[in-house]
Amino acid sequence: MNHRVLCLHGYTQNAKKFRDRTGPFRRNMKRRMEMVYITAPVEATGFQSAGAVEEAAGSDDGPSAAWWNRSEDPKRMWEEIKQSTQAVVQAMKEHGPIDGIVGFSQGAGMAAIIAALLHASQQQHCDTVYDSDVQVLIESVRPLGGALKFAFFFAGFYPDLPQFEALIGGTSGKISVPSLHMVGRGDVVVPMARGRELAARAFTAEAAVVMEHEGGHFVPCNAAWRAKYQEFLDRIDAASQPSSL
Repeated sequence: MNHRVLCLHGYTQNAKKFRDRTGPFRRNMKRRMEMVYITAPVEATGFQSAGAVEEAAGSDDGPSAAWWNRSEDPKRMWEEIKQSTQAVVQAMKEHGPIDGIVGFSQGAGMAAIIAALLHASQQQHCDTVYDSDVQVLIESVRPLGGALKFAFFFAGFYPDLPQFEALIGGTSGKISVPSLHMVGRGDVVVPMARGRELAARAFTAEAAVVMEHEGGHFVPCNAAWRAKYQEFLDRIDAASQPSSL
């Protein structure tokens, strides 16, 4: 089965850079995933230490974009996340139906936020009360009509924001979307402990699978890893088949 997936780049990258850097992954998975790359709507304003640095300055490959910028003002950060959420929702409407999402580094953090919002939009009970900043984003994803079928997180990290905490800590609970979390033992940008934290704190134990690779801050795609990705998608496809009983 071929799945259409949305691909979210890392901090200071853009759609073109991420597409180029995931060339082997994209080409080797093209029979299973049709990948849609989009550029974040926020300008990256600096190189930061909190799991965000992706590129060196001076690139000619397009804008230096971000899903949000680190700030001492959490409200400012959430305003940029709201802007990015609107861009992702618009892309999902234009290119839908979207079955899955692929996020790299800060893009993985953004993917987790989207997955949490979609999960909450389907699980929310009438007596659930969220802060207005959170509720408006839940309502923005509701027209998409459901949760993702799966998610891939490469070098991800937990979005340490009170609004995200509210999403996964409310009655909707942790995200139950089947997800692969790839972490690198040699990653000095986002240490693999942060990827494990994302899986453990934001996703149910049944949904999240964490896998380690020997490399650093990149998307692994040798033959062994391609086999793992294929196996994961095989399980997703098998689960979606109607029962013969």
